[in-house]
Amino acid sequence: MIIFLLIIGAIAFFWAVVLMKPSRQRPLAIIVSGLLVLGPIGLLSLNDLYHIGFTIEETTQLQPLASMDNQLQIISQPIGTAKKHIAYRYRISGDATEHSIKPSTTVKTKLKRGTIAQVAVTEQKLKYSNVFTAIMFAGSGEQGKNIGKIYTFTLPSNWRVVKSPKS
Repeated sequence: MIIFLLIIGAIAFFWAVVLMKPSRQRPLAIIVSGLLVLGPIGLLSLNDLYHIGFTIEETTQLQPLASMDNQLQIISQPIGTAKKHIAYRYRISGDATEHSIKPSTTVKTKLKRGTIAQVAVTEQKLKYSNVFTAIMFAGSGEQGKNIGKIYTFTLPSNWRVVKSPKS
């Protein structure tokens, strides 16, 4: 819908500037049609920067951790030249495969101490905040878009975080 308004505004602006005969209404038509062009562009920019018109819906899934290499541990590995971000390798109870999580612009990792060894995977998805935004941004592909994941590792005091030998 917002793209449709942008197209109508562009056609109206062209008509007001090029095709309309000089009259008292012409400057008003140019201003109104110019706003019809700038309004949707502004809304699209705000949506891209701040997800205006959307709320962030978070769902969290808890998974119990299993020991790695017969030790109560998870493996950490600093990444990047500054080594500010940390990737983790871990196992889930009942799953024989080893999982690896690397931070990125949409993936964050956290580590905290607690009583139960678990990883909480929080997914963040966009959802229309009301009917008006659902109509305005219909067809944009933003509804249900996954914008991030947060992996929060909770480790008891008897668990260790071991640095990877590959670092």
